[in-house]
Amino acid sequence: MVFAYSESAGVIRSALGSILRTRREATRRTLSEIAAEAGLSPAHLSEVERGRKEVSTERLLAVAHALGVRPAEIYADLARLLGADPEQRTWPEDPPVKLRLATASLPLEALRSVADFSAYLAMAHPPPRPKERIGFAPRR
Repeated sequence: MVFAYSESAGVIRSALGSILRTRREATRRTLSEIAAEAGLSPAHLSEVERGRKEVSTERLLAVAHALGVRPAEIYADLARLLGADPEQRTWPEDPPVKLRLATASLPLEALRSVADFSAYLAMAHPPPRPKERIGFAPRR
């Protein structure tokens, strides 16, 4: 069986945290409000949202209820995000989370290669310089 990139605990933590943050922001509620209602500290919920801490099933249910969402919806979002249905795969809007998800299964040497290639591209194709500098007369 070939495993997808979603087979690591870190990727799943990051994806779940991204879903919780997106859901919380959609309700326009603060981290402190949701944490208090769910019986968590804001620091702990923040760590969960950033994918740095595990969340127990009981606490996940409390957060879902505080968000006014059925837990099944959170699990369905997680399944889609991790590629359960490749045609409906969605990526989080948060660029750091997107990067963590995309690179989570890469070995260290592959990450170094990606970083080296990115640096090469940045040096080989620098952004174009403006033709005129703001506040100065054009060069002749």
